[in-house]
Amino acid sequence: MRPMLSASFCLQPPGDTTTRRSTFDAVLAGCIPVFFEELSAKAQYGWHLPEAEFEELSVFIPKEEVVFRGMRILDVLQQIPRGRVRRMRERVLELMPSVFYRKHNSSPGLKTKKDAVDLAIDGTLDKI
Repeated sequence: MRPMLSASFCLQPPGDTTTRRSTFDAVLAGCIPVFFEELSAKAQYGWHLPEAEFEELSVFIPKEEVVFRGMRILDVLQQIPRGRVRRMRERVLELMPSVFYRKHNSSPGLKTKKDAVDLAIDGTLDKI
């Protein structure tokens, strides 16, 4: 977590599964997630990272561009204007309550926001 707290961007490379705990850790650290696969980026985190707002809170770099065409991740990230990075981080910070598990007797301010469990239950009920 410590490196994520001081980073602007946190890389989320594909893993064994399409979802990564690291993505939630990044959001909790206020770090902008950088995805490399469409499936892991938009499809798997819809309850917690709204797809309609995806570009406001994360970066997508197709892995094929990096692996086969030599695109440099650092070059892509450095081209993002500082003002946009600041707005993206602010948006990520707004998402924090939706990716952690709120303690039952938490502060009144947190009780009014849906946490990860609330969103998962709502999402499951919507699917049913």
